[in-house]
Amino acid sequence: MNCPSGRLRIAVLGSGFMGTAIIKGLLTSIPANNAKSEGPVLEIHACVRSSDSFSRVQTLLGDEVSRVNSVTSMDEWPDAVGKADVVLLGIPPDQITFLGKNQQVCDSLRGKLVISLLAGTSCQQVLDALTPPQKSDTEPCFDVLRVIPSIGAQSLDSVTMIAETDHASTEQKALGEWIFKQIGGINYLPEDLMDEATATHATCNALVMLAVDAMTDAAVAEGIPREKAMKLVAQSFRSAAGLLDNGMTPESMKESMSVPRGITINAVLDLEKGGVRTGVQDATRNAIRYTRNMAG
Repeated sequence: MNCPSGRLRIAVLGSGFMGTAIIKGLLTSIPANNAKSEGPVLEIHACVRSSDSFSRVQTLLGDEVSRVNSVTSMDEWPDAVGKADVVLLGIPPDQITFLGKNQQVCDSLRGKLVISLLAGTSCQQVLDALTPPQKSDTEPCFDVLRVIPSIGAQSLDSVTMIAETDHASTEQKALGEWIFKQIGGINYLPEDLMDEATATHATCNALVMLAVDAMTDAAVAEGIPREKAMKLVAQSFRSAAGLLDNGMTPESMKESMSVPRGITINAVLDLEKGGVRTGVQDATRNAIRYTRNMAG
């Protein structure tokens, strides 16, 4: 899709971290007042339930929060949704049924592109929850995409997975793709693998942060100042990810760095003593099973 022109209005429902990270990424990628030579003027409505909820959004966005319209009462959600071209569902998955009981919100979704960020929730489940029972036997009044971004969205480095479904028109799919290309790379997956992708995202984030924290503590214990240790560890992870992006495999990376009596091979052997490989595999598979059961 070519870059949309005019004004692009996005309503984000919920104050979750991922929805806020997407807002931050879009505000970074699309300057205020269409300062780019081409592209839309971005209008974002952050829909939360209270001023306290919006303060969490404010903390992450910093000075950019002035570019966001805050909607701090559910009574105001229908108006914000009605003004939007695109609606992002950033609420917890178990609240989709509650949202579906708000008839005004559901009616205001008519004609919109609804992008679901709900873990463990299929496009059909979103449609069922948000389509009034009396209209369930007719065509849905909105298009829906199921999207799983990563936390890198706020720094324009998201790895975004989009489900391959027929629940949105070609034009609306193209709009959704354009939006997420502004905050990183995108990949498509059959919808029946989206739970697995969601869990892998989440597990990787958790395990990497745990590893960064543990390695930083160890380096500090051996004399490196904490700030420098964290930068060293974080940059090492980025470098390794870059090698993987360029075609190197974990096996070839280990082989190239594991010289006889070297540091790397001895570190790998120490990790294997602790069953790290099995632990990571078990954590990932258990996270996948948990995600599959989230929708009940």
